[in-house]
Amino acid sequence: MFFDEIDFSKLPANREEAFTVFVTSISADFTQKLRNDRSTYADQNGNYAGSYEPERSFVTAILAFLDEYEIETELIDISELDNQEFAAHFGRFKSKVDYLITRFRLRQQRVESGSIGTLIAIGSNYKLEVGDLLNTIRKIVNQEVKDVRKRDNIAAKIASLQSEVDRDQTTVDALFGRMLDLSQTVGDSADNLEPLVKLMERVKKIFWEAPAKVEQLPKPDRPKLIAKEKPSQKSGMDDEIPF
Repeated sequence: MFFDEIDFSKLPANREEAFTVFVTSISADFTQKLRNDRSTYADQNGNYAGSYEPERSFVTAILAFLDEYEIETELIDISELDNQEFAAHFGRFKSKVDYLITRFRLRQQRVESGSIGTLIAIGSNYKLEVGDLLNTIRKIVNQEVKDVRKRDNIAAKIASLQSEVDRDQTTVDALFGRMLDLSQTVGDSADNLEPLVKLMERVKKIFWEAPAKVEQLPKPDRPKLIAKEKPSQKSGMDDEIPF
């Protein structure tokens, strides 16, 4: 199976991100198995005598992931079709998987950039307080975390969260996503640092209390193209008969 080597514990918590990582992880293995299958079961004229085992395993893996993570899609289970029908439908199945990957990546980018989601604004006084707390966290980390890689990782998460706080407007997903990233990184990298725990709790409390929802303008109605009425055609006889 394609996913024998995948560490599922390292998949992102977000199911759409996890699907993207999962498909990306099995793609190279799928491509290699496909080459091996064709070199074994196809002759020089392109005549294929195999059972499309790589493609069937790919379909099974994708559907298993979607079912387990409860991701609703329009993908149809084609794994049990006979060879001729399966070959005819697999290309469309693969194209739809590629479409999902593109959609999920675009959506994640938009969430991270703050372009979608519930818009919120943070008051300037809260921004200053959060900035001070993050600076204090950074100083403690620089003093107490000896592992350079861990220290740099925390610094990157702090900078990411700070950039989100500095925006005039952001979204709930973007703000809390970056806060959770920092909180998890601090927890994984800095053992037994009670001051950091207290500071992170204060940051979380501010984010719970401070944001104000920004009301968005309603989307304008999409104009509809209406076919023009054709002019009625009168017959010559109608024109000649006086009334």
